[in-house]
Amino acid sequence: MRLAFLAKYREFGLLLIRVSIGLLFILYTAPALIGGPSAWAHFGAGARNMGLHSHFQIWGFVGALFGCVGGVLIIFGLFFRIGVLLLLILAIGHAIGVEEGTGFRVAMPSIEMCFVLAGMLFVGPGAYSVDKT
Repeated sequence: MRLAFLAKYREFGLLLIRVSIGLLFILYTAPALIGGPSAWAHFGAGARNMGLHSHFQIWGFVGALFGCVGGVLIIFGLFFRIGVLLLLILAIGHAIGVEEGTGFRVAMPSIEMCFVLAGMLFVGPGAYSVDKT
């Protein structure tokens, strides 16, 4: 096989995936976490589509906190699977919380991220992680 030499860079590939997904979640959720109660309420407003009709500030804060903490844990590879589970909860909540009537295409990126995160649960952090597991 012509690209067999890339197999020796497998651990670097896992590190690249970990860092890029962690940074994406941090960049997506940090403005909501820093923004205060009004940003939390806006971020948590998707809970309305899941049957929750109050406490949007709390749901938004918890979601933004899950995104930031999970992103940091994934980047460093420390408590990796816990970090992946936090992000998976956030991605599933976003996929379910997409407004009705907007269509399947709007929820598709969240659904794709759910599959990527589920795969990362099985693969693990790789050799380049803080906890070396």
